[in-house]
Amino acid sequence: MFVFWNVFRFLSIIKDNKLSKEMMLYTYTVIFLIGIAGIFSRFFDNVITEIFLGLLGPVLVGFVTVFFMIKYSNSGAIRLNRMLVRSFGIKFIFYGIFIITIFTVYPFKPIPFMCSFTSSFIGLHLMEAIVLKKIQGR
Repeated sequence: MFVFWNVFRFLSIIKDNKLSKEMMLYTYTVIFLIGIAGIFSRFFDNVITEIFLGLLGPVLVGFVTVFFMIKYSNSGAIRLNRMLVRSFGIKFIFYGIFIITIFTVYPFKPIPFMCSFTSSFIGLHLMEAIVLKKIQGR
């Protein structure tokens, strides 16, 4: 939790409290997912690494995406839309490289990794959509 609080402090260079609330909402979601991963890793001791590696990619990409959504929210709808399209392409490439790298470099059990990756991917992208809706609602 200490690490994610420092990540939030680093990313909240924006002085407006409303903007920081969106990042804090996303940070709470990440902490919640780490807690769930911790519970599952307690029951399945042999797949702890797979569970947390599956969580790592979507968390890192999500923080960067939410940061740039907040940064470009005051620039206008066209620039925000441009940033979202570019981030979609970058995410597409990053996730492909991330999964291929994990599968080729690290020998592990793929089912727990894919379950963790898929659940965190869906959960964090839903939270990104909620953050985007809150940003556009202002």
